[in-house]
Amino acid sequence: MAIVAWREQMSLNYLPLDQEHQDFLKVVNYSLGAAKSGDFRGMEQVFNSCYDYVRNHFSHEEDIMERIKFPDMKAHMQAHRTFIKNISEFRQKYETAKTKEKKIEWAVKTADFLSLWLLGHILSRDKLLKPYLVRLRNLPPRMDYNNP
Repeated sequence: MAIVAWREQMSLNYLPLDQEHQDFLKVVNYSLGAAKSGDFRGMEQVFNSCYDYVRNHFSHEEDIMERIKFPDMKAHMQAHRTFIKNISEFRQKYETAKTKEKKIEWAVKTADFLSLWLLGHILSRDKLLKPYLVRLRNLPPRMDYNNP
């Protein structure tokens, strides 16, 4: 798989989500290079970044979907859960690979999965959010009582 460039059709015209997507796109592109070069330490960082993305971006996106009363929220959340399951399985296969060649093979499969998933998820699932995101303009901001 080739390096993926951010394209305007990927934009949701909502800067917080677009920035999170662009940040993860950097992780995906890094994974492509790390996998092909056999950079095992780099792949560990990729897996850790995936879990950070899941924790932060998915919860942020799901909070937004709830606030804007997104009608396809249940299916969208299921897509998130499927990603979590898949990336966990890829990590397990990668970490239990017995040879360097098998480890590289699983690293490449992981990187390919990430690039296909990100493009597919943004261009299909996340794009459905775009017309609903205008509702955020009419909602008060969420208060963060933990950070005064």
